[in-house]
Amino acid sequence: MKIIWTCIQWLVVAAFIVVFVFVFNSYRYLLYALICSSVLYFPLTKIIVSKLSNQDGSEKVRYDVNGKRVTIQMSKLTASVILLIVVYSIVISVFSVSPHLERKEFMVTHPNWIAVTPSILNLTADIQRGKNKYAYVDLEYQFTADEHSYSQKIDKAAKLYSFFPIIGTRRFEEMRVELLDRATQKNVAKECLLFYNPKDPKQQKFFLANDSFYPQGSWLYDILFVFSTIFSVILVMALLFKIRP
Repeated sequence: MKIIWTCIQWLVVAAFIVVFVFVFNSYRYLLYALICSSVLYFPLTKIIVSKLSNQDGSEKVRYDVNGKRVTIQMSKLTASVILLIVVYSIVISVFSVSPHLERKEFMVTHPNWIAVTPSILNLTADIQRGKNKYAYVDLEYQFTADEHSYSQKIDKAAKLYSFFPIIGTRRFEEMRVELLDRATQKNVAKECLLFYNPKDPKQQKFFLANDSFYPQGSWLYDILFVFSTIFSVILVMALLFKIRP
């Protein structure tokens, strides 16, 4: 029974990783993380392993609190996995806050795709309710390729996250209007860009904006603000207790 439960746990973890890596994000980001972590592994491995194993490297085997044998090889494997996770988190964070970098990365990795400026047919904005609230824009665009007209509707083509998830309804309505105005300005400025595969024009990738830095469109924005707020509160409380007579 314990083996079955362990297998189920690993299957859930594997499913979560597959969805996060291949559905929510581009699989290419994982490749970039693998390359970067491989380059960084050798200069950092001695430091990481020594921290993980709590030893100077002279011992070949140690035991954890449960009495299980933990070898240097196991510590190195753990170190490589942790390093990969950290680098991958940094990679997806960088691309998520820079629409310009995301667009450039797609151009480099898809050199045969053709870039056109599509016509925006419709723009609407709404608010995502629930625990993770944000404003988003739905749009419909049209373009011509090989004398054929193609149109596509994109749900949540752009998002705007709040400074803090616990805010009033009025602020979310302001965010909705703000995001709609921003999308309209990008359309007027002809900043929107569409890439399509000339061999199959139905394969498309749409980019609404080309900002070098736009953290409000990333879930990282909320996370960083929440953690910084919590850290500030803890720091203030620590200082108050310290100077308290």
